[in-house]
Amino acid sequence: MAAGRCELGGRFRRCSRPPADTCQYCARPFCGDHAYVLEGYEAVCARPPCAARHDDLQVHHGYVRGVRLRNREGRCGVDGCANAHGFDCEKCGGRFCLGHLADRLYPATSPGEPDAMACVCAHCWGRRAIWSRA
Repeated sequence: MAAGRCELGGRFRRCSRPPADTCQYCARPFCGDHAYVLEGYEAVCARPPCAARHDDLQVHHGYVRGVRLRNREGRCGVDGCANAHGFDCEKCGGRFCLGHLADRLYPATSPGEPDAMACVCAHCWGRRAIWSRA
């Protein structure tokens, strides 16, 4: 648990309550009133970028399960596509037909690192904005 006080609150006034935990995404201490999720091993503050990341992971895990099921049948990971898979998404590891993957300039994963070309599915391409925010 974090020491000090909660780092969330209004624009001009910070919360003065003691922290209940530290956010797993932004590493800021937060109190129970500013918790988005605080159960078991998950500790997520109520900041919009952190809440969006938590929600995105729930959706992403469901998406990957569906892709894997379709891949086991030898099909493209996109629901409703009957084509055989043959190419991997570099982000989720799912296998897709050529029509459902594209080479795109994907944002760098670490500061100071250059952006890189990556072959990604539409789902992973859509997630990049959520994970590139501070």
